Amino acid sequence: MLGGILVTAISEAAARGRLGVNSIAGIRTRALMMSEEAWTAGHRAARIPMALAGLVMFLTGAAVLAVRPDAGTTGQLVLAAAAAAVVLVLVGAVVATPAAKRALITADEAERR
Repeated sequence: MLGGILVTAISEAAARGRLGVNSIAGIRTRALMMSEEAWTAGHRAARIPMALAGLVMFLTGAAVLAVRPDAGTTGQLVLAAAAAAVVLVLVGAVVATPAAKRALITADEAERR
């Protein structure tokens, strides 16, 4: 559950400009790491898949705690949720990268004026 909260909180903080470019937390593709504008734009574009990844993680943890299935079922649930979260995070990175590149182009054009 905590992992889901962290994924969502970190992603949202980066999308709102509260978490700047860093080497520890957030989507760290080359394009996003090039500037604060690219970082923020990329995280804004990735809001939905990142929030869904966090939600999957949180709800899986809550379901395991509430239902208390046997160890085999718990393992299967956690594995499926982890796979879904990884796919959603990768989708977030795929969506974020072109948004970051667009922000870099826009910033470059603004500097030329």
